[in-house]
Amino acid sequence: MTGDVLDGRTVLGFTCAARGLPTPADDLLLFEGDESKDEECGGDEYPGSPSRPSVVGVSRHPGVERVGPHPRRQLAADRVHPADEVAPGLAGAFGELVYGPDAPRYLAPLIDRLTGDGHGFWLAGGAPRDLVAGARPDEVGDLDTTGTAPAGGFFDVTDQVLGDDGPSDEHPRRFSPDSLVCSILPPQREGLVLDYRGLGVGGVPWPATGTDLRRDGLQRDLTVNTLLYDPVHHLVLDPLGRALDDLAHDGGSRRLVPAGLPDDPETCAAVLPRSLKFRLRWDPDGDGPGRVAALDDTALRGWATALPEDLVARLDDRGDAVWRRLRELAAACLPPGGLTPALSAVVREYGRPAAALVGRLAGPERD
Repeated sequence: MTGDVLDGRTVLGFTCAARGLPTPADDLLLFEGDESKDEECGGDEYPGSPSRPSVVGVSRHPGVERVGPHPRRQLAADRVHPADEVAPGLAGAFGELVYGPDAPRYLAPLIDRLTGDGHGFWLAGGAPRDLVAGARPDEVGDLDTTGTAPAGGFFDVTDQVLGDDGPSDEHPRRFSPDSLVCSILPPQREGLVLDYRGLGVGGVPWPATGTDLRRDGLQRDLTVNTLLYDPVHHLVLDPLGRALDDLAHDGGSRRLVPAGLPDDPETCAAVLPRSLKFRLRWDPDGDGPGRVAALDDTALRGWATALPEDLVARLDDRGDAVWRRLRELAAACLPPGGLTPALSAVVREYGRPAAALVGRLAGPERD
């Protein structure tokens, strides 16, 4: 619905009023111009407002004009690639990941139900990045996904699909109100976790999703993580037109390039440990299995050295919850024993604000 018009207001996307597992009634519309928390949104943190309509039934509302472009019509042809034209056998690799014997048994019916209802659904993040880079399906460690369904709508379909299959109904479900990430966990914590978040939206002070592919790409950390895979039409999408080149899928240097130019302090702070994770994984001077012949972090270094000098102070002003989220992220991205001398030297090259931030995240308080 991003770009559609309701009673003269242009739809930006959706937020969610739920604190626990959401339902469709918890999905709330956001409009262009929504910039003040004084008017919003639902739940304890974001006070509700009668002027904030639920998504339920809005597509049949007599005041809605469906003028926003559907995601399948948003990208130019040179940003949509048949999988096997990107790399021979790539469609088969994705097929094994989604439909093979080790795939969650609910995944194929979930894709069929969501796309049958008219939603877009894509693999995002690690799976497209790693399979395009040549990894095997059994080397993919997570199933990050995205789509056009808002959180409550996604869980509504998920509950139907899992309920139709007795054993699958045992999968625990989890929802993060801070990020709008919806998770389906394996029953005994053995197997792949599926994380779903609607296409990302920035520019509003609440967690928000929408239906704009390019806007979603700009909310991600690095260009190499903006690739999407359409498992129904076997297409690799490169919404920003940079990911395939920066991933060096056809040879050359692999590049670490920020996907957007975030100015929110927490968003900036999150990009750094995620970037260092890939620096560690792909550094040609390292000895990891994912090392590449050449790694270029010029763009990342230029972005980091321009960060504001008071970045850490701004994060302190946000409170302990922000630091807790950043430390959880750092624990997943940085070496458990602390920064190596080589990585410390890299961080210093990224400038004083970056070094101060990473020092806080990698210091004794991280535990």
